[in-house]
Amino acid sequence: MAKWEEIAAEKRKELAASISDKYKVPETKLPAASVLDVSGVPAMLLPKEVIDITEQTGTELVAAIAAGKYTSVEVTTAFIKRAVLAHQLLNIFTEFFPDLALARAQELDDYYKSSGGKTVGPLHGLPISLKDQFRVKGIDACMGYVSWIGRIAEENSTIVDLLLAAGAVFFVKTNIPTSLMAAETRNCVYGQTVNAYNRTLAPGGSSGGEGAIVSMKGAPIGIGTDIGGSIRIPSSFSGVYGIRPSHGRFPYLKVSNSLEYNEAVVSVDGPLAGSLDDLVLFSKALLSEAPWKHDPRCIALPYTDYELPSRPLVFAIEATDGIVTPHPPVLRAIKTVADALQKAGHEVFEFKSYKPEVGTELLIRAWTVDGGANIQGDLDASGEPGIPDIMPFVKGFKSLTMPELFTFNKDKLEYKTEFLEYMNAARSPSGKPIDAWIRPVGVPASVPAGQLKLRYLGYTGLLNLLDYTSVVVPVLKADPAIDLAAPAPGSGADREVEQKSWEDYVPEDFKNGPVGVQIIGGRLEEERMLAIAEVVDKALKA
Repeated sequence: MAKWEEIAAEKRKELAASISDKYKVPETKLPAASVLDVSGVPAMLLPKEVIDITEQTGTELVAAIAAGKYTSVEVTTAFIKRAVLAHQLLNIFTEFFPDLALARAQELDDYYKSSGGKTVGPLHGLPISLKDQFRVKGIDACMGYVSWIGRIAEENSTIVDLLLAAGAVFFVKTNIPTSLMAAETRNCVYGQTVNAYNRTLAPGGSSGGEGAIVSMKGAPIGIGTDIGGSIRIPSSFSGVYGIRPSHGRFPYLKVSNSLEYNEAVVSVDGPLAGSLDDLVLFSKALLSEAPWKHDPRCIALPYTDYELPSRPLVFAIEATDGIVTPHPPVLRAIKTVADALQKAGHEVFEFKSYKPEVGTELLIRAWTVDGGANIQGDLDASGEPGIPDIMPFVKGFKSLTMPELFTFNKDKLEYKTEFLEYMNAARSPSGKPIDAWIRPVGVPASVPAGQLKLRYLGYTGLLNLLDYTSVVVPVLKADPAIDLAAPAPGSGADREVEQKSWEDYVPEDFKNGPVGVQIIGGRLEEERMLAIAEVVDKALKA
């Protein structure tokens, strides 16, 4: 073994040792590797009291804890057990610290008892999972780099501190791709995380561990980050809800990162959850702690409930951006949403976004301003090869000079201005302005695990460049009996990528892969888009 392999193997042993047998389901009871859909396994293998707690939303649980129905220790223990089973099935964890979590839960229970039933805050006693890059004091944060192993956090990320103040309990950190710059979840330290609904598929990335744990209800809420789709892609691929907020709404201070301090396109953090109510719960709780007083990049904008107009809403539906046409399950999801909204009495119309090819080109320039030096340096520090997924961001680009960076900033601002003017001027056939823009999360319904086949990130990445708010709502699961194979449509502007993407589409390979859609608004419109996403969700459920 190379030295880096020895270090990685030792780290995996450390993780395995942190998972006590008292939390594990015996290996003999686990389903065979040939069982692909394991989403229902927890109900078959875990005690009834664990299922009763973990099947509830976070919103329901904080109310139950506040009412004295459950203690935080009971709730935390239940999620620890369910999360461990999820890890046994999907390979999710990077760091596991149940003793720390249970000590925190006991402190909350002691406070509740001594105060006569008062809670610490709106998240009192609720377990929340963290993407590996969030810092928890005393816990490692290697972020999939071998050279980062042993970087024990000396302090919490700001968002962790604020959520603790709101009453949260943290117990686990979850897997990511090396460097974060991939829509997959694998690295040379922890290996591959897979999808709960089809274990030959990936849960998305880079917040794929969060998508996986939330999809298995091993955590009611998980926190991810997004620089090109890293909350939204796992939300869609894992069949959960998620929100990509605008930059400056939620605190990002003291969060580990690749390409740190790159302002060409800025990473944001936000929640993934099993319900829209929990996205609202998280957002309200975090913003109640006034993050702008702790992170200078945050905007002083408290959470304000958005009141929807009483009239029917107007939805701009974009099935394809004209560059790469999505696969049949994704096109079916878009049609399903459009039909449901129309049936609910809302106005929907076909829509094309403004020059997406220009936005995509700018986005690639933004991701590669340093010519890949940052990522390559962290790989070279240990000698690890990294994973093929990230090599497009490391090889083939040169760093921008200062004049080139200034020119890029000018081009980006001009494009964002033109896009805003285009959206402001857009009207439905009846002459009404748009309430929300709906588009796919990506081309496929998930991707085969470890095969690097998410070839196009324009559907999510464009919104990072624009810094628009986007909420993902799950819609359906791929069905090879319905979503039949077809030749590449040949209508996309990038014929080569479209052709390869459609060659990847073998209906049976994507069986049961979840598909969500993006509900999109402008900058800093988190409350409005959560309210409109609820309209979409209700229409689908109806």
